[in-house]
Amino acid sequence: MSVSDRVTKLVEWSTLNGAKLSSNLEIKPVADGNIGVFYHDVQAANEEEDDDGQIKLPLNLVITLQTAIESFSKLDNLTSYQEITQKTSNINSLLKLYLARERQINDSFFSPYIQLLPTLFQINSPYTWKSSDKELLKGTNLGNSLPENIQQLVEEWWQIINLIPDTVAKPTEHFINMKFYYEYKFYKNEDFDKYFEQEASKVENWTSFPNYLWASLILKSRSFPTYLLKESIKRDIKQDEAMLLPLVDLLNHDPKAKVNWLVDSNSFTFKSDNPTFGDQLYNNYGMKGNEELLLAYGFALENNIADSVALKIKVPLEMVQEIKDFGITLPSIHDYTTSIVRISSESDIQSNDIKQYTDGILYFISKDNLPSNLIELFQFLVKNRWENNGVSLRMKLAGYNHLRAALENKMALLNNKIPKSSANHDSILTYINSQTKIYQEAIKKIKHLEKDLIAENKSKLISLKSVYKKDKKFQQSLLIHFGFSSYESILEAQFQDQAWLLYLIRCVNREEYIPNAQDNLEGDENNYLPKWIHDDFKKLQQQVDISNEEVLQYQQIYQNLIPELNTHIPEIYNKGNWTVENLVYSAKLLDILGFVRGKDQECILVKH
Repeated sequence: MSVSDRVTKLVEWSTLNGAKLSSNLEIKPVADGNIGVFYHDVQAANEEEDDDGQIKLPLNLVITLQTAIESFSKLDNLTSYQEITQKTSNINSLLKLYLARERQINDSFFSPYIQLLPTLFQINSPYTWKSSDKELLKGTNLGNSLPENIQQLVEEWWQIINLIPDTVAKPTEHFINMKFYYEYKFYKNEDFDKYFEQEASKVENWTSFPNYLWASLILKSRSFPTYLLKESIKRDIKQDEAMLLPLVDLLNHDPKAKVNWLVDSNSFTFKSDNPTFGDQLYNNYGMKGNEELLLAYGFALENNIADSVALKIKVPLEMVQEIKDFGITLPSIHDYTTSIVRISSESDIQSNDIKQYTDGILYFISKDNLPSNLIELFQFLVKNRWENNGVSLRMKLAGYNHLRAALENKMALLNNKIPKSSANHDSILTYINSQTKIYQEAIKKIKHLEKDLIAENKSKLISLKSVYKKDKKFQQSLLIHFGFSSYESILEAQFQDQAWLLYLIRCVNREEYIPNAQDNLEGDENNYLPKWIHDDFKKLQQQVDISNEEVLQYQQIYQNLIPELNTHIPEIYNKGNWTVENLVYSAKLLDILGFVRGKDQECILVKH
């Protein structure tokens, strides 16, 4: 039977059972596996009714979880399928299994609708892409999450299969399904290629994973939230419970479409606000990012304003409460909206339960939104022992740089050189380019925030370059002993850390160089040996004890630096305390006062 014939059969079945389709509308194929609804300028069949561009569906044609419960109960009235749905990790598991079962029943009541749905390969989700195309997603959110998504969905499928009692007859090929479950964890992408090729078309094996995957994608791409019927259905409707609206779900999606969904005690009505004659009529399922579009529909949109990238930050679970106590609001599981298959339930983890962060804290970044609580988290993660009373200037700057580095590393993993031979070249390239733009915008915003903050607090910052420029005696010592004739030569030799250690000890010994140092006069070495560094050094010495292991760790560095400097340049390095212990304290103070900036990994000290 052709697609057009199946469309006709669906319309006849729908209208025979109480549906009303505006005479202005025509349903016809758009592409392989895709059907659209078109709006035409024809006189309405009944001019007294305001049904222009409207589809009205009676509730008896709506497929809900209750539909599945009642259907399975007819097969086995001794089992409470309502209770089974309460044991599943996904509230829609039984509904998915019902769709897979009804699909192979030719005289099913819903057969005219189900037979018109696209096949698994027509949906063209990355779940069923060839291994070569899956490889091209490496480094992207989807490439990283796809194996985990498949595993979660397989476990969800196996759970509902085993909750169905033996009184419900399984297909004769069910042993193949069992074999797949016990072997799939060892599958490589090439094994999935072969498996889907062999099993995806076998609709009679309704308990198979490919049939369950098909039903999952049908729900994801076409379902509506059942809570829309809450005033009509006199039962408790669970969160995330889905329903299918035959005929209505033939409308393709446009996030810009202005539509009305009207529900009364007898029907669900779709009506477009501003239909245009001759054009396709669209529904609006809400804002969908490219990851969701790819997984559910097999395509991605350029300049998709709803697109986002995910950044998962893994922290020890015991730290989560500390983060919250610091005043940072963390995203909850209810904010995670881009996953194709939400493995929710366990009666929905409460938003204040830190167990939801066991696998990490998940943030979504869009082109126009870099979450403030993501920035705050990175600033918290760089907090040191002296930063317990709010967010310090150093925490802000260090947090910006750590987040920027994380985003740059993620972006570097993206591969936008997609071979033309790829079956999904355009979709993959669109998806990757969109992710790249989001990272670029986020990094650009962080740079602006950092630049503004540095400009506002310039007097509180000290760079090694400014030290080298101002402290002429220190500069001369580096030239005489190490041969560094410029600041750039220090960078080339990667001597920045050692230079900082020497400088910090010089600061703690400032009173040996500066007459009346406590006067803190302008115009002398007070300008480049700040008293606040001296005071912080002393504070650290009072608070922290040095271990023997740390002394041994820095002994070699000390021997390589201090004795010869002490001999060759005594006016600097033979005044005050140039001990290995002070070298250790210097390194600790550098971690407390400093943050590392940019690609050059420039360390900057921050006055707190």
